[in-house]
Amino acid sequence: MERHVQRYSVNVRQGNWVEDAWSQSVVLDTAEEFLRYGQDAQIVCPDFRFPIVSGGGGVVLSCSAGNSDTPDGLGPDCTLTASEFTEPCVRNCFKISGLLNGCEDGQPVKFGDTFNIIPCVSSKPLFAAVVIPRLHEEDRALCGHAAVKLSGSPDSRCRWTVEYWNGKWRMEAEGLPVPIGTRVVVKHADTDLNLAVEKETRFSHFFGNEFEVSAYSYKDSAGCEAVQNVWQFVTSSGGRTGGDDGKTT
Repeated sequence: MERHVQRYSVNVRQGNWVEDAWSQSVVLDTAEEFLRYGQDAQIVCPDFRFPIVSGGGGVVLSCSAGNSDTPDGLGPDCTLTASEFTEPCVRNCFKISGLLNGCEDGQPVKFGDTFNIIPCVSSKPLFAAVVIPRLHEEDRALCGHAAVKLSGSPDSRCRWTVEYWNGKWRMEAEGLPVPIGTRVVVKHADTDLNLAVEKETRFSHFFGNEFEVSAYSYKDSAGCEAVQNVWQFVTSSGGRTGGDDGKTT
């Protein structure tokens, strides 16, 4: 048997290279009061609880399966999930990218702004997009609602806005900066559907339990957004708090 024979090209990736790329740590250490365009942030659904985890601390928006033939393992058609793995890393940190004048990097994100959600680290431009079900079954999420995936084209499917979670104060909050850690509703601008965690669609992943993410508006018994539609932006590793806005499960 020949020794020292290279079995693969130097360009061939071996082992769990996708998981290794996704799990690279991202440092979140911003101590500012308000969310700003261009800064790294996690998008956390704080009041959503895994049934099998006692006292769980919510789930975080994350990138999952899709075209991974890139150095960072991210590509068009990567699906977005809600993961119990909340340590800041490449797969679960994003940036808010402004679309209008006055929304340049460093400026505060305001309630009512329209923006793109992009991975914080990516070898190519990628944008969180809502895939509206048409004729093809692959356009539909497993739950039957509109899927949320990464797209390489920043078209109308990729435009989002943010509203205060409490409808009673939503109009008053319009135009004000978004406080970091406050509870909000992330809404798809083109369809008016909310970013949602699908509690009935759970699956196992390299990083643990994950739930499907869709664009769908859930209401509770009082007609308010249900917990799977309520999110918060987190920009520091210790920044997940209960907040001061009174939202409970």
